[in-house]
Amino acid sequence: MRRQLLKRLGAALHLYQQRIIARAELIEGESVPQLPKANSQVTDQNRMRIGKVFDIFGPVNHPYFIIRLNKGIDPTVQLGKKLYVEETSGRDNTWKK
Repeated sequence: MRRQLLKRLGAALHLYQQRIIARAELIEGESVPQLPKANSQVTDQNRMRIGKVFDIFGPVNHPYFIIRLNKGIDPTVQLGKKLYVEETSGRDNTWKK
């Protein structure tokens, strides 16, 4: 069974063509933030899926993310809020027989 873990992505800063631009936050003890994979699910603090990571750009130590929103999500509600990435806790190595 795969378990979904939330990992802090950063804060939603700006809107651009119905997409959110967020800036990564450093966790204590890190010099460079860990980057999510492209198309990773992005959620708000209530675990509601709001979109996916579309692109990563900017400096290595404080990158920015473009988040493509799901249909029906109001981007203005997310501005200034913390966003999270859903990650699985391991690989699903089961073979289909």
